[in-house]
Amino acid sequence: MFKGLGGLGNLGNIASMVGKLQDLPQQMQALNERMKSERVSASSPCGHVTVTMNGVGEVQSVDVNPQVFDDDQSSPAALGQSIQYATNAAGSEAKQLYASAVGQLANDLDLNIPGMDGLLSSLTGGNG
Repeated sequence: MFKGLGGLGNLGNIASMVGKLQDLPQQMQALNERMKSERVSASSPCGHVTVTMNGVGEVQSVDVNPQVFDDDQSSPAALGQSIQYATNAAGSEAKQLYASAVGQLANDLDLNIPGMDGLLSSLTGGNG
């Protein structure tokens, strides 16, 4: 009747997983709150702009080197490109930090969910 279940022992594993999944919303809320206090920063290749984000990808600060305004070779377009680059780089780091934290939470809860690696990879923009 229950062929392929591998005996009743698996029912205990399923019940344990269901219990862990019931705790998941609270765990994710706590993780999100923790990620809001984490910080990642990235700079443009020229070093003129540094963007700091929290672990959920919210921009916390944008620092522009004052020398940019003294440099005759700097243009508003170049400054815009620097801001864009630094923001994208910081966003990528924030995504990686968040995905790592979600992966660690799943590991801590012993949730062996098929496709989890692919999901985390998609969060970070990876190829999964």
